[in-house]
Amino acid sequence: MTLRPLFPRLKRLKSDLRGATVLEFALLAPAFMGLVIGVMEVGVYMQKYNAVRNLASDAARYATVEYQKENNLAAVTLEQNIKTLGLGEPYFLDADALTISVTPVATPQVTGAKEFDLEIDYVLPNISGLAITEFTIEYGRPLFVIDNAYVAPTPTPTATASP
Repeated sequence: MTLRPLFPRLKRLKSDLRGATVLEFALLAPAFMGLVIGVMEVGVYMQKYNAVRNLASDAARYATVEYQKENNLAAVTLEQNIKTLGLGEPYFLDADALTISVTPVATPQVTGAKEFDLEIDYVLPNISGLAITEFTIEYGRPLFVIDNAYVAPTPTPTATASP
């Protein structure tokens, strides 16, 4: 085979565009699909993060209302009720990935109130299967409720000099 007949074939191949679209798609499709899956995974992570934060706010509201109705709930009962709240609408958190911890604080920051520490841990789902380690959302906040056993001291009148 000589070099002369090879050059006209290469010129013809260079000007032939029939397989260009398929080749471009084959090169770009994996990158595009990776971006789509990545965007979806970040969207799911953001939804779960917002769900955990909103669950903590709703848990504080729930505990406050229950104590105002004089339902003195134990920490274990609060944990169970908050977890049940997180599994339903609008949060749709997974029961196996959700951990709720409510612990009473020995000396509350506010006089006349009970204080609980609420810790919510949620293991994020791995949609793409590419994550090496699990990502966990850890969110905590204090819960303040009215202490029904607290009796406020009565103020003692002080004598004032009259002008």
